[in-house]
Amino acid sequence: MPTPISNTNSATSSSLLTPTISNPDFAPATTTGYSSSDTFEVANAVNDTLAAQDNGRTALQKHVDFFDRNNNGTITVSETQEGLVALGLGSTRSWGLATAINAGLGFTTGSSWFSPLTINTANIAAGKHPSDSDIYDEQGNFSASKFAELFNKFDLDGDGALSNEEFVNFRNRKFEDGGSSLASSLEFSLLMEIAGEDRGDTRVLTTETLASFYDGSLFYQVAGESVPF
Repeated sequence: MPTPISNTNSATSSSLLTPTISNPDFAPATTTGYSSSDTFEVANAVNDTLAAQDNGRTALQKHVDFFDRNNNGTITVSETQEGLVALGLGSTRSWGLATAINAGLGFTTGSSWFSPLTINTANIAAGKHPSDSDIYDEQGNFSASKFAELFNKFDLDGDGALSNEEFVNFRNRKFEDGGSSLASSLEFSLLMEIAGEDRGDTRVLTTETLASFYDGSLFYQVAGESVPF
C-alpha cells in the first residue's frame, strides 16, 4: 500500500499439497497443526494463486496494476486516490493516503525529478520494505511456500484466517525496524478494513482473501470491476 507469477515457482507448486514447511527452525502455529480441512483450504488458496500466473507481469506488479487506472505503467497520486475511492474509502481520506503511499514508493521505484510522487510499476519490487511477509520475493514473484508458512506460523488458532491479534504476533516476530513495522501495520489495517470478514466479534482475513490479494485480483473484486487477467 496483489501476477504473472514467475515460472520458477511452478516447479514447486505440485509439492505444496499441504502448508507444512520442512524447516527445522520453523515452529507451527499450534501444537496439533492444521486439520485436514484447514490444510485443504490453504492448499487450494495457494494453488488458485499459482494458477493465476502468466508470462507477462509479476504478482507484485499485478497487485498494484489496479491503481494504474489508465494502464500506462505509472501511478499518479490522483490514480491512487481514485483506486482507494473505488475500494470504498472516502475521498478526503483517500487523498491523504494516496499522497503518503506515492511519497513512499515514488522515489524508490525511480520516479523522475519533475514528478517525484509518481510510482513506476515496472520497478515496484524496489518498493518492498523490511518487516513484510516475503510472500513476494525480491523480484516481486509470488512465493507459495512463504504463503503457506504465513498460516502455519501465525494462524495461532488454526482457523485458516488471520485476526488482528495474530497479526500483532506476526509484526512482533518479523520486526526489523520501526518504520517498516509501522508500514506493515498500516497496510494490514487498511486491508482488514477493505476486505476483512466478520466472525462474531472478530474480524479476519481468510486464506482465500489473502491469496487473491497476493495474486492481484482482490482489489478488482472489491471494487466490482472485471479482473483483467
